[in-house]
Amino acid sequence: MQAAALAGAPAAAAQYRIAHYPATLIEQWTLADGREVTVRPVLPQDAPLTQAFVRALSPASRHRRFHMGLGQLPEQVLRHFTELDYDRHLALIAEEFDEDGAETLVAEARFVRQDDAPVADFAVAVADDWQGRGLGRRLIAKLARTAQRRGIRSLQGEVLADNARMLALLRDMRFELAAAPGDARLVVARLALD
Repeated sequence: MQAAALAGAPAAAAQYRIAHYPATLIEQWTLADGREVTVRPVLPQDAPLTQAFVRALSPASRHRRFHMGLGQLPEQVLRHFTELDYDRHLALIAEEFDEDGAETLVAEARFVRQDDAPVADFAVAVADDWQGRGLGRRLIAKLARTAQRRGIRSLQGEVLADNARMLALLRDMRFELAAAPGDARLVVARLALD
């Protein structure tokens, strides 16, 4: 699923500072299969985790997320993915910790709003062996609630027309689905947040 993926990345690197980290969004989740994850907003120091996550996705999952062949994130895009303002651009990550405390990013969801527009683009990706466990659904729901509290009235994203599982999930979550104007490969998914 793509949306706000590569578009909107800043043209030049600027000095980044965290204005206000939304620690209230940190949660521990237990999934239906008993797996536990920590969900939290991404931090700049998560760049290596984020890059490892993208590299570990299967080619099919990377293509569904970015709509192109991509082995890893270019440096500028990686910075855009991890150096956020947490208001107009928010990314939530789900991570698992092994018995030694090492963390692995297993899913990410984000929204990006241009200026103060009432609509934001969203995207979600889940590691291949974590798909089908309800993690994507829960991340999208949390993202939608958070976006609504920030004054966003709708989320929208582009989904590949052959991504049947994502389209079924979004339909079930009451997203409106419509063919993308001028591109039969894409479906536009919109969720009203009022």
